Amino acid sequence: MTLIIGARCQDGVVIAADRRRLSRHERGPSTTKLFKLSCGAAIAGAGDDAVLNEARILIDRQIKELANGSPVTSLFDVVEIAAGITNDLVGRYQNAMEESFGYVLSGTDNLNTGKARLFTVFGAGLSELPWVFLGSGSSYARPLVELLLADGNLPAQDAQKIVVYIFSLVSNVLTTVGDGIDISICKDSQVAGDIAYLKEASLDRLRTAILNTILKG
Repeated sequence: MTLIIGARCQDGVVIAADRRRLSRHERGPSTTKLFKLSCGAAIAGAGDDAVLNEARILIDRQIKELANGSPVTSLFDVVEIAAGITNDLVGRYQNAMEESFGYVLSGTDNLNTGKARLFTVFGAGLSELPWVFLGSGSSYARPLVELLLADGNLPAQDAQKIVVYIFSLVSNVLTTVGDGIDISICKDSQVAGDIAYLKEASLDRLRTAILNTILKG
């Protein structure tokens, strides 16, 4: 199962994904759910591992094929490609998938310039959003994302730290999420950064800070 979080920040977009793989309620080896496409955009997927891998390969292949004819020059081109392939695969595998299937994408408007933007591709549609989450951990992450990230006022580097704590909190109450966090930052006027792998954070300091805030408030 999965938790994907994406958030538009003061100066860019943060996307993060856990690595836990659960198949028919049995925990398997860790898997990567966040990737950087050949065009520079970042993409993270929730759903069955095999279907996600098939979709990612098809998305990247179509991007490369189009580069020889009508070049992919904008993030929206990438989003449209992802939406078409996702829609086809949802129709093909809808009765066989254990988890709802969809993607979060980030990149700059023109892939190497412009404002960083955040899109979700889920089922038969796509949306641009200021923040988003996908996967089985969504209901647990939602109140934390709304409280800490929804206003978009934090710099991306600070938002990254917050996201790590959100994943750590969710993984403490939901065993289907975890095994560390892959995270990517796409700054305005830059391509998505390299993907960093981070361990869950210790919650001791957070617990102390929360208690102090409540008791002194």
